[in-house]
Amino acid sequence: MPLDQTTVTRLAFIKYLYQTGVSQSHAPSPLSCASLLTMHDAVELFLQLSSEHLNAGTGHPGFMDYWDILNPRLAPKELEQKESMRRLNKARVALKHHGTFPSDLDIESFRASTTNFFQDNTPLVFGVALDDISLIEFVNPESSRQKLKDAQGQIQSGDTLAALDNIALAFIEMIADYEDRKRNQYHMSPFYFGQSMTFLSSFHMGFKTGSLSSPERKLGDFIDKVKESIEAMQSAIKMLALGIDYRKYSRFKMLTPHLTRVMSGEWIINRRFKEDQKPPQEDARFCIDFVIESALALAEFDYSVNDRR
Repeated sequence: MPLDQTTVTRLAFIKYLYQTGVSQSHAPSPLSCASLLTMHDAVELFLQLSSEHLNAGTGHPGFMDYWDILNPRLAPKELEQKESMRRLNKARVALKHHGTFPSDLDIESFRASTTNFFQDNTPLVFGVALDDISLIEFVNPESSRQKLKDAQGQIQSGDTLAALDNIALAFIEMIADYEDRKRNQYHMSPFYFGQSMTFLSSFHMGFKTGSLSSPERKLGDFIDKVKESIEAMQSAIKMLALGIDYRKYSRFKMLTPHLTRVMSGEWIINRRFKEDQKPPQEDARFCIDFVIESALALAEFDYSVNDRR
């Protein structure tokens, strides 16, 4: 049966929790032990949602009881990874209730078994692959979310250039929405790091005249270099202030088109690739994942300023 929006959203959250656990598992010991709790929570939420989706069971079953509850609904197939999840559950109890840390090898094993659990059981219960569950539902605003969905379709059809256009627009709209909701009554943003330099180039100031060695031309070149430096610093400081991973952002910038906003408010898209140089789908998916990750980072501390008198 087709999945309703609530189920899709809950699956997306479960996938996010699972991916968070995987990320935690790569941390040095004993910090990596936190991944055990996160991965267990993700599996338990999945089992709970599965029982609701299949209308199986009542009350509050224990973790390992779900296999007996769900398997009759899945017959002749059965829920996979029962014994590996039993081991995960025992390790979680030992850590949470007795303070027993799992070894690095145990963490690696739990990461693999949890991955197998979701890859095996997501299509079995919900009819969709784990990779097809999108965290795009957590991206705001709606315009950014829709552009990312459009980009996903374009990636599947092989039009990665058009997909990167939409991804770049989705990101800049997302940042603008987050910033705009925090402006004070004077419309000042807490992420303001100097005036826009868009129309302060040597061309707009009339210095791109004369020979290459003329004083006017040299002054124009100096103005452009200063403008580029200030814009780069403004961009970097804003990303860092917003809590966005700048190293990933640097790759995102190299792949997505450069956007220039004209006075009418429209965006001019300057692609970094030619029509015959389409980037691979993996690069476009990285860009979508980066926007989603950035949206989640913004959501960790979000607020709106309502008083704009």
